[in-house]
Amino acid sequence: MTDRRIAVRGTTLFVDDRGSEDAPAVLYAHGGPGQSCYDFMQVQGDRLAHRVRVIGVDQRGILRSDPLRSGETVTADTIVADFEAVRAALGIDNWVLLAASAGAGPGLDYAVAHPDAVRAAVFDCPAWDGDLSERYRLPFAADLLDRYGQPAAAARARLLAAKPDRITAADDARGLLRALGDHYLEIYFHEPQAAAAFERIWAAFDEEDPQRSGSHQALADGMYGSRLPDLAALRVPSLLVRGEYDLVTAPQVVERYLADAPNAVVHTIAGAGHFPSHERPDEYADVVSDFVTQVSR
Repeated sequence: MTDRRIAVRGTTLFVDDRGSEDAPAVLYAHGGPGQSCYDFMQVQGDRLAHRVRVIGVDQRGILRSDPLRSGETVTADTIVADFEAVRAALGIDNWVLLAASAGAGPGLDYAVAHPDAVRAAVFDCPAWDGDLSERYRLPFAADLLDRYGQPAAAARARLLAAKPDRITAADDARGLLRALGDHYLEIYFHEPQAAAAFERIWAAFDEEDPQRSGSHQALADGMYGSRLPDLAALRVPSLLVRGEYDLVTAPQVVERYLADAPNAVVHTIAGAGHFPSHERPDEYADVVSDFVTQVSR
């Protein structure tokens, strides 16, 4: 593993670079927004590095990268430009994008805008339409809220899921999810032991918000638009990896991807939720590595 700090576009980004420089390069774009690449690289970095060169980046303002400057706002365009600057700094001609969850929004933008730099893309449980995601997961969250003694919050969740117009950031659906407290990760993990392992990874940082995820609030708000119309503009091979029990990538999103993206392929990982990279790490690494190897021949 090589930890790098790379100066790009007026800031310094932390880069976790693993694997042979002769292997096909993969850029990991974390979700959150503002989650950092830390937990993913802890689980997947060395697994993927057996066959590919995997490069995790803490995006601008996040965790081990420099904090944002006063008044600075991070947008999807910011993330895309930073990725291109990192690629140039590392001397990589082109790479495969591996974009997870909320990171799949800017990731799709990047793949569409720079097909010469992004030779292919893997989208991991993509969050491409916040309205569809909330309508899909809020009923499940409502059942959990009822189970854990919060019927009023459960009723609000069901009411929001049935909203006649689009759900937006102003509706604060995430606030309803946070009402689950210690049970919050049950939304994202199918197996309790995997959720506990995820929490142990982050126990290395004792701050309340070590990732500085609030710095990506503009990206979080932007998730409630839809990037589904952009799928038709994708020109590179792609793979959508999802957990069987993922509540973020709604079925309509998968259907639209298969209909609009060229040569679209979906791989569903059984027994996993929104973090198949953590719940079924070996299968996930094999699926991603096989795809990267195939498109890099």
